[in-house]
Amino acid sequence: MKTTFLGMVALAAIIAVPSLSLAATFAYVNQSGEVMTTEAASANEALMTAPNLGTHSGVMLINSSTDSEVVGDRVNGV
Repeated sequence: MKTTFLGMVALAAIIAVPSLSLAATFAYVNQSGEVMTTEAASANEALMTAPNLGTHSGVMLINSSTDSEVVGDRVNGV
């Protein structure tokens, strides 16, 4: 019984870890026109969970530190 329980816990941990490790950083424009970031497993999830997402904003995957230079900038016309 104890072995079965430990095996189930280990299996649950193995299944949970990949979903956590697949999180990526996405940039988006908020309703004030500022470029912000959010972490999500996919672009769709980022769109659904980004706080204060601008009406016409999408998301952009941040791949490197040079991509993150846009974070904090303002976008005119929002």
